Amino acid sequence: MIRTVSIWRWQLVFTGSVVAILVMVAAFTPDVLVSGTFVAGLALVVLTTIATLALPWQRLPRSAVAALPLFDALAVGLLTTAWDLRLGLLWVFPVTWLATYFTMPWVFVGVALISACLAVFAEPTGEAADVLLRILTVIIALSFLGVTVRIGAQRSRAARRLLQRRSEQVDRAAERAETNQRRVTQIIDALGVALVVVDGERHILQMNDAYRTLYGRDRFGQALPSAAVEYDRRRGAALPPDRTTLARAARGERLHDESVWLFDSDGRWRALQVSTQAIAGATEQEHIALVVIDDVTELFEAAEERRALAAVVSHELRNPLTAIIGHVDLLREREDLPARVTAQLEVIANAGERMEDLVASTLDASRQAPAEPFGAVDLREVFEAAAASFAPLVEGGGLRLEVDGADTLPIHGDAFRLRQVLDNILGNAVKYTPSGGRLIVRFSSDADGRAQVSIADTGAGIGPDDLPRVFEPYFRTARVVRAGIAGTGLGMGIARDIVTAHDGTIDIESAVGAGTTVTLRFPREQNPSEKQVRS
Repeated sequence: MIRTVSIWRWQLVFTGSVVAILVMVAAFTPDVLVSGTFVAGLALVVLTTIATLALPWQRLPRSAVAALPLFDALAVGLLTTAWDLRLGLLWVFPVTWLATYFTMPWVFVGVALISACLAVFAEPTGEAADVLLRILTVIIALSFLGVTVRIGAQRSRAARRLLQRRSEQVDRAAERAETNQRRVTQIIDALGVALVVVDGERHILQMNDAYRTLYGRDRFGQALPSAAVEYDRRRGAALPPDRTTLARAARGERLHDESVWLFDSDGRWRALQVSTQAIAGATEQEHIALVVIDDVTELFEAAEERRALAAVVSHELRNPLTAIIGHVDLLREREDLPARVTAQLEVIANAGERMEDLVASTLDASRQAPAEPFGAVDLREVFEAAAASFAPLVEGGGLRLEVDGADTLPIHGDAFRLRQVLDNILGNAVKYTPSGGRLIVRFSSDADGRAQVSIADTGAGIGPDDLPRVFEPYFRTARVVRAGIAGTGLGMGIARDIVTAHDGTIDIESAVGAGTTVTLRFPREQNPSEKQVRS
């Protein structure tokens, strides 16, 4: 079809030029129209054009197309009845056509046909030398035009073939590169080690499936609603945004098997070992780092189990060893024993004492550190860490978070458990507040001097019948269930238990359509009993 359209285009351009000249001839020299050869030339142009549009060129050989420019050259010869060869300029069309799509011999055939037309149809008026000069000028000019166009067409085809080959090579190289990239990605995703590439602006450039699963990220790197939180130690304080693994790697810090605790999106503790490696960027100023995160939770738990087993075994061995050594000492105090028996008892006593020392050292090495008592905690700092993890959800939900009041609000407590309380309350506020709503958080002291944190939202609110039941396990309002909002109904009950363990109180005020306000109050001083919140 492309070949047919090209043939039509060449012929119709030529025919259009002839028609335009015919209009001018009719306007300025109408007497030429009565010439028989002129009429014959027009008829040949019309017949050639009709044949061009009617014939199925896609089924005809390529050489058949050469007949069209030759017929056009003959038609121009018939039209050239005036001796000054004004219409001879139309021979440019067939010569260019032949030179563009056919070989050089076809160009010379066309020029030869044009020469014959000049000799046969032109009227020999004037000096013979002038006639011959004009004929030779036309032939030489057309020959030069044909040769030039032919050479240009050959070069153009050669360049086009070269570009096509290079394009095919580039396509094959790109396909191989894409295949290799896909294989590398599959291999990296199959690794159990979490890998992530981050730039100096903390933008995640690439990551594998292990990192997505571990940190609760989607395939674009955005944090999911239940994103994981890093801690400095198990049940310790959450790391501030500028001390997280990615933030430190983005600043260019070199980490080597550094321990980090992660509280993941499923509510489980993960022991991690983090290492970083600098990667050359596109520019010298650009900083890119590879972060390698190995989940060593199973190894840590196995080591804990071995220590526990060693402690149990050591403890159980100590009692019989003590009995053995004690009775050996009693026997050694007797004076009626033979010397040989006394020497044997001495050996038994020495071996028992060495065994007791080994058991004692094993027990000391395997003994776990006691649970940490409450320490100094800044509620404002804990909340800001929680708010940083919810920032993508607040921004994505079109909400506005407003925080005011005291810059610091210190109490004694468990930072990890207090973070759980604030996460649950803030998560509910974000979840049940529609787009365009507000979250208002205020830090202050109440009339009794207790630390007070109030978290208010402009969400849907809770009805008076449902409000007393919000702390019941698995309780969810019927309206929330019908709306299909995800949740378990356990968060507020857990929050109340943690607040109660801190000798604090939690109060909820809510009304349908007016939003909900949760108020937390904690004593400023540490409880004399120094009780602890257990996992």
